[in-house]
Amino acid sequence: MKKFKKSDINSKIFNKGNKVLFFQADGICPCVPARSDLEDIEKSFQDEIEFYEYSAKNVRQINEDEIIKHFEALPFPTTLFIKDGNIIYRLVGDNSKSTYRNYATKLLEEK
Repeated sequence: MKKFKKSDINSKIFNKGNKVLFFQADGICPCVPARSDLEDIEKSFQDEIEFYEYSAKNVRQINEDEIIKHFEALPFPTTLFIKDGNIIYRLVGDNSKSTYRNYATKLLEEK
């Protein structure tokens, strides 16, 4: 997954195409399997969906972070499925690999 940076928030990176944006915090247990599942799914959809991740490093960052607030990405992990700049689906918490795969497929089917 590509790293999402603070400078990306005002860029046109999400205005076109299919994207998945995964929010996690380092060391938070539910984030580890979720990230692993998304990395596996990314391989299947690499030509159709761009995958990004944003990692919070500490509690202070979580509470004050502009990106986390902008995307309302709490609690962790939160996964956003974005099409042409619009958040189509939001998954909160650790989900099964099949759930992530189903939402990625549904994102591609969105008009």
